[in-house]
Amino acid sequence: MRGLWGLGGGQDRLTTQTWNNVQRTVYLWFGPVGVLACAAALATQWHSMDPFDRVALPLLALELLLTTTALAVRVMSVAAATRITFLCTTAYFLVGLNHQFWWFVPHYQMLSESTFWFAVLYATAFIAFRGERAIQVCAGIFAASLVICGVQLGLLGGRGQLTFRMVASCVQFLISSGVLVVAQYAVGKLRQQLDQVRAAAYLDALTGLPNRRYAQGQLEDLLAAGRSFSLVMLDIDHFKQVNDTYGHQAGDMVLRETARVVGRHLHGTQFMARWGGEEFVLVLPGLHKREGKQLAEAARRDLYEHVFDQVGGLTASFGVSEFAVGDDLEKVMRRADAALYAAKRQGRNGVRVAMEDGRLTRLDLPDADTALDTAPGADTAPGTAARQDRREARQAARRMPGD
Repeated sequence: MRGLWGLGGGQDRLTTQTWNNVQRTVYLWFGPVGVLACAAALATQWHSMDPFDRVALPLLALELLLTTTALAVRVMSVAAATRITFLCTTAYFLVGLNHQFWWFVPHYQMLSESTFWFAVLYATAFIAFRGERAIQVCAGIFAASLVICGVQLGLLGGRGQLTFRMVASCVQFLISSGVLVVAQYAVGKLRQQLDQVRAAAYLDALTGLPNRRYAQGQLEDLLAAGRSFSLVMLDIDHFKQVNDTYGHQAGDMVLRETARVVGRHLHGTQFMARWGGEEFVLVLPGLHKREGKQLAEAARRDLYEHVFDQVGGLTASFGVSEFAVGDDLEKVMRRADAALYAAKRQGRNGVRVAMEDGRLTRLDLPDADTALDTAPGADTAPGTAARQDRREARQAARRMPGD
């Protein structure tokens, strides 16, 4: 979870995930189309095709086929697939630009139509890369084009083959490329600002976690796709007492620390969002309620062991539900909420799991360690001496010789 929603930089991570989803969709469409385009060009133009293209196009088609397959079966990230394809395509066009000065330019006195594709390279640089890196890549392509044209025009002049038409064609190509680089720089800056605004709309500024709006959107997507998932709702116990006793700054610190402590139990596509106030949700794609309960129990125990600055010890109550066929978001949320408040009623500092009909499952029978943590009479209010004594006793036991 920290890989996605760690505190600090949460806005950037949220933007990155959204952008990766867009990239993946585009690539899975573009890859097969690119393979077919290469195959069609080879089939229809083989006899008149330049020897360079006869070698380069099959290699480019093979690269597209391999990266699309790897992306589809999820053995390669979308960022890696996109960048590999972009760099291979860029190399193809730059080598092709250099090559045409030896066969096309001397014969036709101008650059070939393949230079039109450089405009596409400048645009797609902002899909393969983000922000300043995309600008740097565009500048690099332009610089390489400038060097190739300059060197090759010099060689043509040395052989006495240089004409005004050749120079004019290269100058037009380079000027149009320069204009595109500047335009893409302006568009890239604007896109960066729009990304930040969009991310802010889905981010909780205090904790750095996604907010309720983002979580609802992701849950709706999971429901629409029919993907299995578990949902955990957690609420910090006696949080109002923290604010009343230690002040709102301490309360804010508790919320941030809770996000950090619980969040380190999440991995991959799992994420934590702030639902409102002292309430959070954990979205666990691919996990059933038993696995969701185990994860929630580990997070509960970790939070119970944690010592908050100024405040001391705190606990949280957890409610777990699982998506069932035919569920809508309201049903899944209602079951998790009911399980959460069952944990509250049964002494707090616990995890409860709801079945599809809303009743609690046998998974809720506490184990011995959990029973110790939530034994009747054990005060779970913030900073209590009983809580601190039990924590110190456990820590001392861990340090005993022979362990």
